[in-house]
This record gives sequence, C-alpha cells and structure tokens, in this order.
Amino acid sequence: MTTDTDLRPGEVAVDAPKPRDATLYFIGRIRTPWTSRLETPRQGSFEGPVCRLEIFEPWVPALQGIDAFSHLQVLYWLNRARRDLVQQSPRHHDGDTRGTFALRSPVRPNPIGVSTVRFVALEGSTVLVRGLDCLDETPLIDLKPDRCVFTPGAGEDNKQD
Repeated sequence: MTTDTDLRPGEVAVDAPKPRDATLYFIGRIRTPWTSRLETPRQGSFEGPVCRLEIFEPWVPALQGIDAFSHLQVLYWLNRARRDLVQQSPRHHDGDTRGTFALRSPVRPNPIGVSTVRFVALEGSTVLVRGLDCLDETPLIDLKPDRCVFTPGAGEDNKQD
C-alpha cells in the first residue's frame, strides 16, 4: 500500500450512502505524534508516548473528578478514514480478506475509534494519557472512566452516580 486510498488485493469498496441523521459534538481535539496512518501504531500501548486530550469550552467543567481514575475510555472520530470498504485485507495478513466488522481497522462506515488509555495527569483543560493509536488532531467525541472501575466492591470513590 502506498497511499491511504489504495485497495489491497481482495478488498471491496462500495458507494456509501450520504450521512443524514446524526449530530455529534466534538468535545475536544487529540494531540499525538503521528501525522500519517502508515506511521500510527496498530494498537496503543500504556508505555507509549504521552498524548493530549484538549477539551473545548463549554465542556471543560465536565473534567472535574477525572483525575480519580487510573484508566479512561476515549472515543474519537477517525475523520481521515475511508468509509466505503466492506471487505479489507489487513496489512500484516497476506491475502487474508475479512469483512470490515470482523476487524478493528479505522476504515468503517462510521469511523468511531475507542481506546482504553492510562491517565497521566490533568493540566487545566488538557488530559494527558498514554495508550492512544490515532492521528494528530483527531476530533474527540467522548471521555469516560474505564468501565472496569465500577465492579462490585469498588471503593466509594469509584462508584458511578
């Protein structure tokens, strides 16, 4: 593959319908060291580089208490991903074509990414984390504590309201 739009052997693209029924509020922007899909890691790592979740107004007050959690779920809009492939040939699977819904590829009809990240610090309206695998300036959809902290017997500080 030489560009983000080239098809690999076995891949199938379709004419996707025009979007018509959803509204998302981007609550911020993600800052990472990666500017090309080809250089972005396939999976994030808790030992990876520190990345920044820059939260926009009026959402900044929603960060109150986020620093009580060690791990967070980050949902983001993969704004530069193709949306038309129904079958894909993953980069590291020679000729192994699979349906899009059987892959974690960013190429999807609704390119929503989700990563579990390790919380590093809160600096004003910016959350520092490790474990992302998306391009620099990716739009941020949502941020929430990792669901694992709400297991029975968790301390009072980790209970959901």
